[in-house]
Amino acid sequence: MPTNQQISWPRVFAEGTAIVVSILLAFSIEAWWGDRQRVNDERIVLQSLLDDLQKKQAFLAVSRSYNGAILQSIIGLLRAANETSSDLDLDSIDQQIQNTWWYNIDSEWDSAPMQSLVGGDLAIISNRDLLQQIAELQVTMSKIRDFFRIDENFHHNTYTPFLVSNAYLPQLISKSEHQPGRPEISFQYPEIELSVAQDHSQLLRRKDFQNMLVAKMDRILDILQNGYRDIDRQLDETIVLLNVELAD
Repeated sequence: MPTNQQISWPRVFAEGTAIVVSILLAFSIEAWWGDRQRVNDERIVLQSLLDDLQKKQAFLAVSRSYNGAILQSIIGLLRAANETSSDLDLDSIDQQIQNTWWYNIDSEWDSAPMQSLVGGDLAIISNRDLLQQIAELQVTMSKIRDFFRIDENFHHNTYTPFLVSNAYLPQLISKSEHQPGRPEISFQYPEIELSVAQDHSQLLRRKDFQNMLVAKMDRILDILQNGYRDIDRQLDETIVLLNVELAD
């Protein structure tokens, strides 16, 4: 008969302890690696968001100048339309009408970083104050996009058809040299030889055109006064919080 071997309990305990320690160590390493990866992923998201918001901050200054110039053209035309004698000559009238034909594009406020956050990546951000600030900024930017979209739709569906029917667009675009409010950037349509000319000063006297200008002014004022009301503060505060997070 085989001889029973005596069990070495201290050895069994030591081997069991080693197995348990190995398992716990493996879990610890996996958790440490997961935390490190999460931190790295968060920093990538935060840096991408910071770069995007800094670009939007620069775009905001350009947009204010652009929309401000459109607004001044509208006001100038309305004043000229209701004065017995105007300082605007025919070329100036054409230039001012051409300025009012510019519009805002809602996609200018879209961006991949902000869209990814809307899609669910907010969970990766650990700073609660930053989360709250980003949420408020998203609401404001969504409102701005809505105002831009209204202006864009007005341009395509209402104002352009009116000008097509009542103005001479080849003559108007020939006055284009740059975007409104941005003389440093040249913008010209292809040169067109015009065989006829139209006196657009008569257009200014028409109530339907003046009504169009007021409707356009309403859309521009919505952007400048309502859409941009809180955006400066929110951008500044969010950028500060992002810089603090990335500096840690």
